[in-house]
Amino acid sequence: MSEEDNYYVSKRSEFFAQFEDFVQRIVGLMNHKYGENDEIIVDEIKEEYSRLYKEIPFIGGDSNPLTFNLVSAVGHLAVYKVLKRHGKPLNQIGELSYGAEEELFSNNPQLIPPMTHPKYVYYMKMAAKKSEEKKYPGDWVYKFIEGKGFDYGLDFIECGIHKFFNEHDASEFTPYLCAMDRIISENGNLGLHRTETLAEGSDRCNFRYKGGRKTQILNTVIKD
Repeated sequence: MSEEDNYYVSKRSEFFAQFEDFVQRIVGLMNHKYGENDEIIVDEIKEEYSRLYKEIPFIGGDSNPLTFNLVSAVGHLAVYKVLKRHGKPLNQIGELSYGAEEELFSNNPQLIPPMTHPKYVYYMKMAAKKSEEKKYPGDWVYKFIEGKGFDYGLDFIECGIHKFFNEHDASEFTPYLCAMDRIISENGNLGLHRTETLAEGSDRCNFRYKGGRKTQILNTVIKD
């Protein structure tokens, strides 16, 4: 069994448990916002995730913190694909996904990495350098930007979520995942400023962190 296959097999129970929690948040939002609680749709979402899970590219496993981001994004993709088949509009699907993520991190801010802590900044600098080796085709590629008026920055020139969603004809949905960085920043007090994303037509995603300042993220899908 390859390293890739062995990793996702060994982590299956953990990742599927996290996905089950995510689905329950989606169900709660569907019922609360739209008065819907369709067990057939829920079963389809779980089946879709099982199919997509087998396609998740290996990008380093636990040694790459963005593995969790990619696996979580595939859960959102499963929701998108199923609800779109059932005729739900894009903005409604996006708002459900965004709401589920907001519920998770507003109630569990301890899950957010301390990205502006000096030790974490050093770690991100090393991780960015390693990403530029482009060892895994499905991975992110990004550059570390030394802070000038901010703690530090990251310029993402390739995005694992962007790539995977494009492969599944879901590029219209990707900006909703980008918008979720606002949730992380606000609940983690990270002071993220970002004006560009790959998903919205730029050649980079320009993350600039400064702990304690107000989060400012420009996007086309979720407004303040």
